[in-house]
Amino acid sequence: MSDYEDGYEAGRNAPNIRQSYQNGKAIGNGLSVLLGLGFRLVVETLVLAPFLVLGLVLTTNLAFLGPGFGYARLLSIGALAYGFYALLYLLKGVAIGLRLRGTRHWLLPFTLCLLVACFIPSLLLHLFIVHTVKAAHPVLVWVVPGLFALYTYSRYRFTEDIAPNIVLWAYRRGYHWTVK
Repeated sequence: MSDYEDGYEAGRNAPNIRQSYQNGKAIGNGLSVLLGLGFRLVVETLVLAPFLVLGLVLTTNLAFLGPGFGYARLLSIGALAYGFYALLYLLKGVAIGLRLRGTRHWLLPFTLCLLVACFIPSLLLHLFIVHTVKAAHPVLVWVVPGLFALYTYSRYRFTEDIAPNIVLWAYRRGYHWTVK
């Protein structure tokens, strides 16, 4: 084939090659967004796991909610999980208020918040790793849950005067109880 024919074929296929590259890039970006959202969903579920598990445990023996995981049972699990999440921020408000008053009594609600929000999810992650990965390295078994506990601590920010909008009312209630 002559150079002229090679150039002609390359020129004729150039739009297809460009389109194929753009399609591959779009698919790659879509997959990375999907994997990122999936990872974030797993992390959020682990962070909220103590509240969801507590809601599940409290609703297991309630026969009036129906068999299995119907709408009523899932709604009650969600409502209980939200209630306990709000209770955590109520305790955080109490801890911040007591700390601002200058007493050492703030350590008790602060410790309870740490146990519920940091220790229990990292313990659940530790148990998940131990029971799913049979040949797990000891570093994986202990370091990953420890790093996750640090992540949840940095996420809740128990020593700062802030709360998410969804439970701001509970935080303010606990804060005002101790400041006044």
